[in-house]
Amino acid sequence: MPQLIYPGNRAEWLALRTMDVTSTESSALFGLNPWVTEFELWHQKKDGTVVEIEENERMSWGLTLEPFIAKRIAELYGVKVRRLSAYARHDDVRMGASFDYEIVGIVHGEVEDTILQRMYEQHGPGNLEIKNVDGLVFRDQWVTEGQQIVEAPPRIEIQVQHQLEVIQRNWSALGVLVGGNTLRMLIRERDEAVGRSLRFKIGAFWDSVIENRPPEIDFHRDAAFVAKLFGHAEPGKFIDLRDNNRAAELAAEYHAAAQDEKAAKDRKEAAKAELLTIIGDAEKAAIPGFTISAGVVAEAEISYTRKAYRNFRLTARKEKAK
Repeated sequence: MPQLIYPGNRAEWLALRTMDVTSTESSALFGLNPWVTEFELWHQKKDGTVVEIEENERMSWGLTLEPFIAKRIAELYGVKVRRLSAYARHDDVRMGASFDYEIVGIVHGEVEDTILQRMYEQHGPGNLEIKNVDGLVFRDQWVTEGQQIVEAPPRIEIQVQHQLEVIQRNWSALGVLVGGNTLRMLIRERDEAVGRSLRFKIGAFWDSVIENRPPEIDFHRDAAFVAKLFGHAEPGKFIDLRDNNRAAELAAEYHAAAQDEKAAKDRKEAAKAELLTIIGDAEKAAIPGFTISAGVVAEAEISYTRKAYRNFRLTARKEKAK
């Protein structure tokens, strides 16, 4: 049976999440999470870091609309819906999950689509996840056939199966509001093979944390986190890497990339300057294959505290004349 915990506030909920791999994090173990890599997640869990994603405007509106979307789903599909505020933890694997809503009963009456009623009659209570999705994001990331959703983005498919494995339920519904005005429904039944795979993967992940075996760094995906991880420099410390061939290769690559970057920026600024002479004082322009927006941003005073960072510079040494 899952362990259900009811945190008293957001701080308690965030603290619970540090102790488990959660349903929104497990996709990182498969390289499918757009926000965190396995390497970064490993260090977060190793250090017990409380991670709180900064809320943006889209997220704020999504949270505001969520209860209204859930209420409308209950009305349209003839089911009883309530918020599921528990944090669930698997009984023998450090995997946890939070939820949006749950479907806990049927409201008898005439409805056009009885899919949620039938799933409840067949399997009992189910999870209801609400997704408020931009129309272009839905078009590009969700798989559809006609008006039906066939497949959610992989990270969401993993999230749903993770939730079902933790709470030991047999089904979940994804209520997807597309573009603010179109509701789509996707049903997912629990896949026990996927659940076993998740338990194995998460168990191996925690073993690596206990044994202090970090995953291999992907220097492309992990670049930003590595810069943060190595954000401290010991004043006055110097190391001699003149015999380190790999360091020499990387320094040459960095230098060449910096030169390419500068050349690309110069070309970009030159093209922009010439385009400005062509469009003059027009705010917008249309040209074959492109549109230009060149409005004026009003002057403003901006005050903020800059976070500390490492000032990394690589300078090519000039060879001494012989």
